[in-house]
Amino acid sequence: MVHVQKDQLNAHIGKKLKQLRSQKGLNLEETATMTGVSKPMLGQIERGDSNPTVGTLWKVANGLNVPFTSFVELDRPSITKITYDELKTLDGDHGGFHVKPLFSKDSYTPFEVFYVDIDPQQSYYSNAHPDGVEEYIFLQKGYVEIAIENHCFELKTGDALRFQASEDHVYTNKSDEKASFTMIIYYS
Repeated sequence: MVHVQKDQLNAHIGKKLKQLRSQKGLNLEETATMTGVSKPMLGQIERGDSNPTVGTLWKVANGLNVPFTSFVELDRPSITKITYDELKTLDGDHGGFHVKPLFSKDSYTPFEVFYVDIDPQQSYYSNAHPDGVEEYIFLQKGYVEIAIENHCFELKTGDALRFQASEDHVYTNKSDEKASFTMIIYYS
């Protein structure tokens, strides 16, 4: 997680506001009329001289018809390299299921990507996701069974599976070796 100091955050918000206003071809006066935030306040925000309140940012976001997070989201680099050894591992509630987050869902990307390892003879139960969410599983190593509703799918090295994840599902490694797969969770 990237931590930004308060003055850096104010400068970032100001830069984003100016960028959004420019993209819409608006001057400060037009922006003030659309948002209900005064022209001097908008100028202070753009210069990074003001620490805008959440309420003020909501007014600006609503007036410009943009998501609130537009002001606080960091710019996305054109290239992102992930170093495997630097990834953090999250463990399932009962152990045996290890997840390394690679890419998170954000306003640019409607999906998440993870590396997953399941220890031998272990299972992981996943609650249903909201309607429209799909999972894509690409098994790199081992053997995994995935149970969805009344269906059970057996995957071996090199196999892949896509499914609507709106039902509870269970990942099971019934073998004596670790299983490894890449998981993409897509949010429509």
